[in-house]
Amino acid sequence: MWCAAYLCVALLAGYAVVGRLVARGSRIERFGLSACLGPGLLGLCMIGLSMLGLRPSRGEIILLAALFAIPALSKWRRGVREAKEVKAPLPTYLKIWTAICLAAIGYAVMVEGTQALVEPTTEWDAFMCWQLKAKVLVGGALYPKPAYFSNAELGYSHLRYPVLMPMISAGVHAMTGRIDDGLEKAPSLLLFIGVGAAVYAAVRRFSGHAAAITMTALMLNLPAFYRYGCSGTAEMALTAFYGCSVVCLLRWQQSAAWGDLILAALFSACAAWTKNEGMALAAINALAVFNLSRSWRRSLAREMVFISIIAILIAPWLLYIRTVPRIDEDYASRISLAIIAANSPRLPAILRTMGLEFIDWRQWGILWVAAPALAALRWRGFDRRAAGMLWALGLLQLMVYVLAYLANNWNIYDLLPVTMDRLLLHVSPVAAMLIGVMWGPAD
Repeated sequence: MWCAAYLCVALLAGYAVVGRLVARGSRIERFGLSACLGPGLLGLCMIGLSMLGLRPSRGEIILLAALFAIPALSKWRRGVREAKEVKAPLPTYLKIWTAICLAAIGYAVMVEGTQALVEPTTEWDAFMCWQLKAKVLVGGALYPKPAYFSNAELGYSHLRYPVLMPMISAGVHAMTGRIDDGLEKAPSLLLFIGVGAAVYAAVRRFSGHAAAITMTALMLNLPAFYRYGCSGTAEMALTAFYGCSVVCLLRWQQSAAWGDLILAALFSACAAWTKNEGMALAAINALAVFNLSRSWRRSLAREMVFISIIAILIAPWLLYIRTVPRIDEDYASRISLAIIAANSPRLPAILRTMGLEFIDWRQWGILWVAAPALAALRWRGFDRRAAGMLWALGLLQLMVYVLAYLANNWNIYDLLPVTMDRLLLHVSPVAAMLIGVMWGPAD
């Protein structure tokens, strides 16, 4: 019961902000964005209080719920303008296809729900890194700094990694009053459902219901989602935060509304707070914001707002870890031109492994081959600006991961097979939206 209440608080936190910033949109889209932003905002609030010396507790979470309820209920009473559209009845064949896709989506939710709410944490990365930090955070405040962050012997748990996802899990422990190796993964289920709803809404705006429901079912049923979605790692969080940031950039590309831009910045900041890779993805989004503006003056103003939001939110952690020891697990500190040049002989192996992963249909189905196929077959009939932005973001994200492999200090031949699937998982919402956009409107 307390775990369910915690998820409701997270959803309330998301709606308190999304409801204010999204001027027009469907209920499904607002729900998806709220379900993904809410855990991030709640986690950031608890981190801020923890840095002030307040350990996460049930009373603290209930107080935050009351604060979020004020703007959320106010907006709920006033309502949000729905995007006007003429809803034609679906033909019989599309009703049947929709039922099949909904059954597939329901199965995916059931699988992830079982993993999140019933099964204990068994994924090694989840146990040694993310959920270990969650137990540290629920046991004491970040101020004064726990001894954990000075213990180099615990370096395998990534001492300098951002703590947003561990704090979100720590909130479950605090709310339920016990450390539960099963329920600590529950927020990932909310993120899983939320990113599916957000991708559906984004594709539907460009290509209609058939493309949207198909791509949502395909994405949520990827084997990589089954493995990492609610396993207790941060993979689901980074996938959801970055995917929703791209959804908001697509909205902003169409509307030029400040609310959409601010939401994209908030999601980018949450991604930066999730993993080191998220900081690079936030930088990619900042580059996209600059390129999408039509005049340099507007570009500069919007870029400054976008970067300022991310910088203000991530700065406390960058200051906090100044005294945390740098060890071999601190991959970000190894990124330099000298190291990348020295490791350039790795590039053929990296590209070969990535290419083989793309065409592994047992792992990804048609996800990675459909985009170039549609680009060749349907070179007319889709929104070229949206498709161009998605192509650019997806390729830049893959380039970031190639650079990470070049800078890594592990044996690359051991690392590639066990990490490539989770990195491509982060890109999967962008790929799903790209295919959906290039699907084009129904003929």
